[in-house]
Amino acid sequence: MNNVCLRDATIKDELLVFEWRNIENLVALSSKQKKVTFEEHKEWFKKKIKNSNCRILIIQLKNKNIGLIRLELENKKNCKISIYLIPGYEGQGFGSAALSQVINSDTIKCNSYLADVQISNISSQKFFQKLGFSKSSKNSSSILFKKKNIFA
Repeated sequence: MNNVCLRDATIKDELLVFEWRNIENLVALSSKQKKVTFEEHKEWFKKKIKNSNCRILIIQLKNKNIGLIRLELENKKNCKISIYLIPGYEGQGFGSAALSQVINSDTIKCNSYLADVQISNISSQKFFQKLGFSKSSKNSSSILFKKKNIFA
């Protein structure tokens, strides 16, 4: 997947990320499972962009924006991962290529990577397992996947 690259999100991506955030398929797979208003998003996005413990990356394929990865350092040791591709780009290896680039570059110093996945989201469960994540814990609605940082 040499055509997949990443770039840091900027404030100019605010509207793009908002539009993606409210795509029906993505809302259904999100942790809160509800659409957000532009005002809610705007406040959230500005905080995340300025937060030194958070990195938002736009996934690109041949300079076309196709998805997002968010890494957020929690408790100064674990990075929580959020990742999605816009409809039409999932299931083709682009997400795996992008997340592998992030993990292999160790851009945010963390001991482990964590991903909270809905129990009903089988494709995301398979995605994280394929990348070497293992099930760490489970509750009635989600499974927490974890992968040790090889650089830690």
